[in-house]
Amino acid sequence: MTGNEVIGYQFAERIKSALIIGSKMLTVLEILKENEFEGGKKVMSAFFDALSIETGLALNATGMKEFELVEDKVMQIRRRVEEKDFEEAHATLGAAVSHATTACERTMRALMEKGLM
Repeated sequence: MTGNEVIGYQFAERIKSALIIGSKMLTVLEILKENEFEGGKKVMSAFFDALSIETGLALNATGMKEFELVEDKVMQIRRRVEEKDFEEAHATLGAAVSHATTACERTMRALMEKGLM
């Protein structure tokens, strides 16, 4: 179904982009101290809330398991941030980007096979 592939591709690109932005935000969060850190953590939490909504919409619209895997990784990242385990948070973010990239590649390949890309 071409419509599903187009929607999947769009969601995958947006989610991948958001995850890359989240990685940059996480790098900044690591260097914040005391009150700044607590404020930064709240901002990160709001960001990941929004990303969770996006991945939920993507999963509901496409049924692609990659979006469920991204959501699982986002939940793990949130826990790692709470634990101040930034190394593991970055690694988990990388895994989430990989899942989003897989979704993007899969849908792009299908669209290319149909001559739409």
